[in-house]
Amino acid sequence: MIEPWRVERSVVTYRDRWLTVRSDDCRTVAGQEIAPYHVLEHSTWLNVVALTPEGRIVLVTEYRHGSGEVLTGLPSGTMDPTDPDAEAASRRELLEETGYGGGVFVPLGRYPANPANQTNDVTPFLAVGVEKIGEQELDHTEEIAVSTEDFAEWFGLLCRMRLRVQVSHVATAMLAARVVGSGEIPGLGDLPDRLRDAWAR
Repeated sequence: MIEPWRVERSVVTYRDRWLTVRSDDCRTVAGQEIAPYHVLEHSTWLNVVALTPEGRIVLVTEYRHGSGEVLTGLPSGTMDPTDPDAEAASRRELLEETGYGGGVFVPLGRYPANPANQTNDVTPFLAVGVEKIGEQELDHTEEIAVSTEDFAEWFGLLCRMRLRVQVSHVATAMLAARVVGSGEIPGLGDLPDRLRDAWAR
């Protein structure tokens, strides 16, 4: 039976408003020392597949410094201590980044972001029936372009590996497509059928 490592010493080696780096001295059940093992403590990450009443997905394009690329993906962000829950945080992030809001939010689970060395989860949502209700409210360091695409067409490109998208956004899109494609959400016209076709191609 696989058992957790024993933490013999733990020190916070870096902290700012974005993350905490914790350095642990660990030992396996077999006695093997693993030290230091660095763990990143982040807040919960949020991703939203936001669909308009016409079945268009709201997308954001921004520069991502880690990979050095301008990428298009889902509205996303992190929970703040003042957010009452993940849905409220997702609604806030969607509105701030895109100006879109309203609609019905459907939770899509809660998953470890990178359990090898991160403590946080990713909490994705499907938002159905969102509309433009305001303007962006961006941080001074953010530059985000907002666009919409037909969800079935965009998802088809994703399934055919034609898009370069952050991996947690890919997973969120797959989960959202599964829910929409089930036909359980009313008012989406032929979108469920077109999504199933896109998945099958």
